[in-house]
Amino acid sequence: MPTKTRGSRTRNHHASRKNPKLQGVSSELSLSHEREDNLIKTLKENFPTDIKDATVMRRSRINVTVAPEKILDIALFLRDKLGFDHPTGVSAVDYNRESRFEIVYHLASIANPAQRDILINLKESVPRNTPKATSLVRIWPGVENFERESIEMFGLQFEGHPRPEKLFLNDNWDGPPPMRKEVRFPTD
Repeated sequence: MPTKTRGSRTRNHHASRKNPKLQGVSSELSLSHEREDNLIKTLKENFPTDIKDATVMRRSRINVTVAPEKILDIALFLRDKLGFDHPTGVSAVDYNRESRFEIVYHLASIANPAQRDILINLKESVPRNTPKATSLVRIWPGVENFERESIEMFGLQFEGHPRPEKLFLNDNWDGPPPMRKEVRFPTD
């Protein structure tokens, strides 16, 4: 006998009838991006020339691209004024054809209950020939090892980083940063 798989909306609707704590979950799925739009508006009002791009990617996910020289100020604002006090990771992306790296700080809020489900991807681009960025360790100490990984794997330099030494590679590694797009390893 064939079975029909129910989607998450159906499961949430049925679960909410049984569990009062889940009341409204299915209707929440169709909410607008009002909170996310308000966060973007606040950032643009406070940094009108420094926010290069800000978009809602999907519910609770915001990408914010900033001028590298202002990332420290914007990061402080996100932490102190908007409550984004928890970095969940740092990513580096090698855009070899565009001759740049993109550094992405993934930020969440534990301090602000109204925003606990929102993730902000704070992005900056640095040129490949001088891949220098400002370290955000003094704002979020939890990014220390994430930045160290980007230093080691991509050859990025974070000015003001307290411990830029190797994290994963052996001390005798003398090759190029292994995550750069131009690096090729033997396949045999």
